[in-house]
Amino acid sequence: MAEPTTRFRLIPQTTAAAALDTAAERLAAISGEAVVSTGEGNEVDFGTVDISGGAADSDVKTVLWDVTADGGNTVVEDFKFWLSSNGFDQAGSVMNFQPLSGADQETPSDTENYIAEAGVEDYSWATAPESEPETQNLFPSDEGSSMALDTASDDVLMWAMYLAIASGETTGTYRGTVTDYELQMSLKYSYS
Repeated sequence: MAEPTTRFRLIPQTTAAAALDTAAERLAAISGEAVVSTGEGNEVDFGTVDISGGAADSDVKTVLWDVTADGGNTVVEDFKFWLSSNGFDQAGSVMNFQPLSGADQETPSDTENYIAEAGVEDYSWATAPESEPETQNLFPSDEGSSMALDTASDDVLMWAMYLAIASGETTGTYRGTVTDYELQMSLKYSYS
């Protein structure tokens, strides 16, 4: 079978929680948003983080991932997310993330409900690993640890993330695999 076709999309932080509390609404929420993926111009833009006064945090970004064509497969599972390329010089500069569900969903214990206009104080963050994690660390929004696929698949992965930048970090534009300024994330999953 062919591998599934997937996409990443950003959700505006002003999106109301009620707009994401069902699977159908989560898909509708991403339908009008630009795809973010690989390639210049498709990055998640964390904006400028001003560390002139010391350590500082970027804005929170919310990402959704879904399968747009199943390729003849019936399930995707074992979702692993990590910061695969990190050009920061300071050990205190990290990316933090939190798996999300829609509002008031039954979720795995380390998944939290989406919060509109969330700041860094609104979630219980984990530091993104910098190599492939041994166990799953992202979860579908309404199906537990795996996502069933069919022509009407309505589930997504959703997570929030931000950059915590340490005082004294080398300034520059961090993206992709730019020498000394790398910043690239990876998502790995299994399908059958």
